[in-house]
This record gives sequence, C-alpha cells and structure tokens, in this order.
Amino acid sequence: MKELAHIDRDGPSAVAPGVIFSGTPSQIVNLPTYIKGGVGAIVVFAAYLCAQTRWPVPWFAPVVALLAIVAGVLVVYLRTANTEIVIDAARITRKQGILGRRMRSLEPFRIQDVTSLHHWWQRPFGIGTVLVLTSDSNNPQWRLPGMRGAEQLRGELNLAAITLRDAKGIREVSMGRV
Repeated sequence: MKELAHIDRDGPSAVAPGVIFSGTPSQIVNLPTYIKGGVGAIVVFAAYLCAQTRWPVPWFAPVVALLAIVAGVLVVYLRTANTEIVIDAARITRKQGILGRRMRSLEPFRIQDVTSLHHWWQRPFGIGTVLVLTSDSNNPQWRLPGMRGAEQLRGELNLAAITLRDAKGIREVSMGRV
C-alpha cells in the first residue's frame, strides 16, 4: 500500500507506513452551520432594533438569543474538532466526543462498498464525504464527512479491503436479506 501525505490543521506531515489517513475532518463541512449562525445573529439584532421602536425590550433578550446561537455553533465546531479518524491496513478507527469519548473501529475486510459524495459547495475546497457500507451488523454504514481527497481515499479503502480479503482468504457471499 502506498503512503499518502496528509495535510491537517498543523500543516503537512508524513503519514506512517501503512496508514492511509490520519487526522480530523475539515471544518469546511460545518460551513452551512456557520452561515446559518451568522444569519441568525443578524436576524436577532434586526428584530431587537425593530422591536425596540415599538415596545420596551430588555437588553438581555437579544444577548440570550445570541449566546444560544454561539453555543450551537461552538458545539458543532467542537464535535468536528474532537473527531479523530485513523485509517490503516488493519482497521478504520474513529474517536469522537467533546466531554465523553466514543471509539469505534472496523476491519477493512468487512467493507462491501465505498462511495464518495461531493456537495457543490465542498468541491472548491477539495473535501467530500466518504460513505462506507459494511457487512458489520452493528455498524452497517460508516459516514466520514469532511474528508480531504475523498475520491482518492475511496480508492485506497477499496484497495485495502480487496488486499486484506485476498491475504486472509476471505470470500464474500451475498445471500440477500435474511
């Protein structure tokens, strides 16, 4: 398996041999939330100014609304910042959590299909969502949003799954729904 260079928020770094991807999803995936938060703040401010001309509105009313908007945007930011994904030849590992920590892993030989999705607003930034369909009954679908080079990552995951299945002598038999 070839090595990929991964660029994360700390700059370019060489990835260890056998590691396909290591890092966090891009914050660009949260762009719609950031835009909605900004528009929401403008609407709250405009509504306060409009209401102030008709009724006595307490000063803390828009402050509370703005704090709620900022808290929502901050939670989305922290959720993405505290997600770590490591994909190597042995497994895909995802660690998530702001206060608590949840770790899930998947062996590549369980991968049935890998799809990369690129929304129109993500394409200029070179990111996308990698959707992994698996034979794991507990986690049949893995969604990895905000991945840089999603198309190349899709190909690497397919290759890793095929290579590992061949090395272990595993053959997939599709029996349909049971």
